Amino acid sequence: TIGLRNPAWTFPVLVMPYAVAALAIYTEASPVFFGYAAIAFVVVLATSVRNRALANLPPGTTRRGWRTGVTRAAAASGALALFLTGVAAIPIPERSANAANAGGTGAVQLGDPSLDLIRNVTSTSDQPVLTYTTSDEAGEYLRLAALAAFDNRGFHLTATDLVPFPLNAGPAPVETKRIRTSVQIADLASEYLPMPWIPAGAEVPANWRYDPRTMAVVAVGDDRRSATRRLEYTVTSERLPAVEDFLPGVAEAGRPADGGVTLALPDEVSPAVRELAEQVTAGDVTAGQKALSLRDFLRSGAFTYSTVVSPGSTLQTLDDFLLGSRVGYCEQFAGGLAVMARMLGIPSRVVVGFLPGKKVDGRWEVNARNMHAWTEVYFDDGVGWVPLDPTPGSAVGITQPSSSTSARTVEPSIRPSSASATAVPTVAPVTPAGQTGQGSAAALLVVAGGLAGAALVAFGPRLARRLVRWRRLAVRADPRVAVEYAWAEVQAVFVDQGEDWPAGSSRQVLAALGPELDGRARAELAALALLVERARYSGEPVTGTGLAERVAVVTRGMKKRWAAPTAWLRRWWPQSLWPQRPSS
Repeated sequence: TIGLRNPAWTFPVLVMPYAVAALAIYTEASPVFFGYAAIAFVVVLATSVRNRALANLPPGTTRRGWRTGVTRAAAASGALALFLTGVAAIPIPERSANAANAGGTGAVQLGDPSLDLIRNVTSTSDQPVLTYTTSDEAGEYLRLAALAAFDNRGFHLTATDLVPFPLNAGPAPVETKRIRTSVQIADLASEYLPMPWIPAGAEVPANWRYDPRTMAVVAVGDDRRSATRRLEYTVTSERLPAVEDFLPGVAEAGRPADGGVTLALPDEVSPAVRELAEQVTAGDVTAGQKALSLRDFLRSGAFTYSTVVSPGSTLQTLDDFLLGSRVGYCEQFAGGLAVMARMLGIPSRVVVGFLPGKKVDGRWEVNARNMHAWTEVYFDDGVGWVPLDPTPGSAVGITQPSSSTSARTVEPSIRPSSASATAVPTVAPVTPAGQTGQGSAAALLVVAGGLAGAALVAFGPRLARRLVRWRRLAVRADPRVAVEYAWAEVQAVFVDQGEDWPAGSSRQVLAALGPELDGRARAELAALALLVERARYSGEPVTGTGLAERVAVVTRGMKKRWAAPTAWLRRWWPQSLWPQRPSS
């Protein structure tokens, strides 16, 4: 700030404590603390204006009047700036994860529960990892997390915003039944809380948060990786009716507010997968009918359940499962349904959790082998996310609805021995009109910070150079000081052309540069060099009028004489801002 002689450069320093807290801490920073930085900056600006004004007071003007005027102007401009900032902030969406518990932060790096899926599915232990009782006769699918993003590596988690309880899943999508479930977890160490779908409320400790987009409930704090161990809690949920009863009548697929994440597909998806999805759903009219047809096709005899396969839901694995071997376990069944649904424009995601388990003496027991993956698809007409399990029930020890066992068996003609690698145009991510993708707040901050940093790098040096020039050529009370600043600006202009400033006195500089300039520029440089010599060594009065005009003429002459192909680069990155070799 001192080097640039401009008080505006104090603002980054003053606002830094607030900026660090606002960007680095997950909790919302109070605007009160920004007010301290704003008031301090107003005081700095007002002091600078006051000092300049008092140094150039016209005759007969009182200092007291100037001080009062500056004080009032500073107060008014500061209040107006804060007010306009508040108004401009109104349309900016709030970061949803705005509350962290005392033991940890809402911003957590979550582990992917699907990584342990095949290990748990093939476990030989019968020891229950959790038990539960429910007010419904049927058991509960217990969700852990939803894998919404899909790329060549498979289905995986997206950036997560965690908010505090109470749960807000929105209105029930269709006519539902209220269920109350009490869960007792044994030696299961997880950061995800097993929850039935659709959760409406939960009685859990304070160190739990939930993701409003996927309704996954996640622990925060230092011991979150094992937060479920020995935990007891109660959940209230809305039980959907049998999908066969209402889904066929759902005409359109929906568009969740996720920026198109649950519709996106990589370019490398085989075109044969799209043909397969279209052939399976040929004759279906509604989106609900298409989703059920895809599920029933995967449950049919065309596919074989086996855990002796490559784990995961990579693009290669799913292509082989759908088009080649047609052998896989629950994760490939769920991923296959999700990919084909996206091909037909139905948003989908893979869910990892637990099967209902088995009922023993009025309680449901869930062991490690009951870990499971299924699919959720999204529909309009107020339906929302609907779970569909495409894995054959006989393979995982559950009873499918009667309509599923009698579902038509489809054997499409498209069944190459190996997956095709030909690229196909994909369903593009869509954000419907009137909806805004609710991206991660942390990602928005990173993007905003990156744009701000790029703007600072691109425009900062040029802006700083202009501010320095304006400061040097400003009217000053002491003409000797004004002459020195004008001479310094001429030197900076010459350096900005990529040249080395001649060593020596102003007269020696004139002798070196004058002959290279045109007539008017040479004359103005000579006049300015003489003023510098008088200001430094003579006791005679020195005039400071017309200095800006002289410098402007010399500047045009130097730019014309020492023009270079890289002149545009030097305008954006002025060399005079950087430290120069001292001259004698």
